[in-house]
Amino acid sequence: MKTTFFLLITGLLIFTGCNIQEKIDEIATFNINNSAEFTVPSSSLVNVPIDVGTPDINTSSQQTFENNNTRADLVENVNLSELKLSITNPNDRTFTFLKSLKIYISNDTEGKTLIAENQDIPENVGSTLDLETTGTDLSEYIKEDTYSLEFEAVTRETTNSKTDIKAEMIFEVRAKII
Repeated sequence: MKTTFFLLITGLLIFTGCNIQEKIDEIATFNINNSAEFTVPSSSLVNVPIDVGTPDINTSSQQTFENNNTRADLVENVNLSELKLSITNPNDRTFTFLKSLKIYISNDTEGKTLIAENQDIPENVGSTLDLETTGTDLSEYIKEDTYSLEFEAVTRETTNSKTDIKAEMIFEVRAKII
């Protein structure tokens, strides 16, 4: 009888403790969404990297930290969980003109870090493209007010017009609560 009672209490504490930890993790995890637009120029070159940068992107992180009851100094980890590209112009263009793509994040204090890539873009891809993220901790970039993105694209075919692209990013933030 004592053994059964002990096992029941132990099991209850284990399951309740896991649930409490899950709730704490949920509270301390939130997303920051950012987007950027850039233009890939027309190109008559094939299999040659083209570098394209973006203007500075405002993180709005300080406000997001406040809204989630934390501060920049309490951020433990920031990962890019999703990066999706969409062609906005021309309307009939697809990503088939690209062979590969690497995306870097940079700022004045941290330098440049690879955050996402696709080394073998399928030839049947449409006008949206999801990239593989690197899992790199980007805390120091997101804590700053701004960052920029640099795109290194290798084309598989020539293009006779520029291509406007929108990048949508979701950063997952893990932080201690105030």
